[in-house]
Amino acid sequence: MEKSKTKEISWTAPEFIHYPKSLTWFVFVSLAGLALIVFFVIKKDFLTATLFLLLLILTYFFSSQTPKSLKIKINQAGLTVNEQKIPFDQLKKFWIVYEPPAVKTLNFETSAYLNRYLTLQLADQDPVALREFLLQHLIEDKARDEQLGDKIARKLKF
Repeated sequence: MEKSKTKEISWTAPEFIHYPKSLTWFVFVSLAGLALIVFFVIKKDFLTATLFLLLLILTYFFSSQTPKSLKIKINQAGLTVNEQKIPFDQLKKFWIVYEPPAVKTLNFETSAYLNRYLTLQLADQDPVALREFLLQHLIEDKARDEQLGDKIARKLKF
């Protein structure tokens, strides 16, 4: 098999897929959150009730965020996301989840203790060319799929 002649692949993509939230979405989340808070207050479990209140506040905060645009570049030196450079020796494996239009992501398992997984949106980037390039530097994990947290967020339109 002939190696790809590509020296660099770059694209711009949102940091996450933003789903506009309807009034119904906010009402449902509010009612569910308040029901849990009331349940734990009745049970006199004030710590858990407080944690659910904080979770509800964080949910409103993050649901109103819009994604930043990321400049992604992969070359012989490694991966660059905006100005952050990640050499290939800090990346263990990669996998691509490509099920358009819902999911088009490039995923990495890193050697970092925290933030071990990195998910990048592919936008209009060609996944085949990207895969061929990455196979020159990393192991592909064909058994991996979309991260559970990403699946849940997508289903809840978060």
